[in-house]
Amino acid sequence: MSARVPTPKLHGYGVRWDPGARLYRVRNERTGQWLHESCGALAGFSTYGAADAAWRRFEPRPSAAC
Repeated sequence: MSARVPTPKLHGYGVRWDPGARLYRVRNERTGQWLHESCGALAGFSTYGAADAAWRRFEPRPSAAC
């Protein structure tokens, strides 16, 4: 399945604003993969905070060594 890949502006690492959809999109910067809903549609968020939280779950950071 090929989803429309947005041409958004970087709004924060992994969070991008899609002006056409007027939504924030989430991208895994390590793999280049966009976050999709369970139905296969490209995920979109109306607030930066929600997009940032989704990005943190989508692209987990390695835990720091003690």
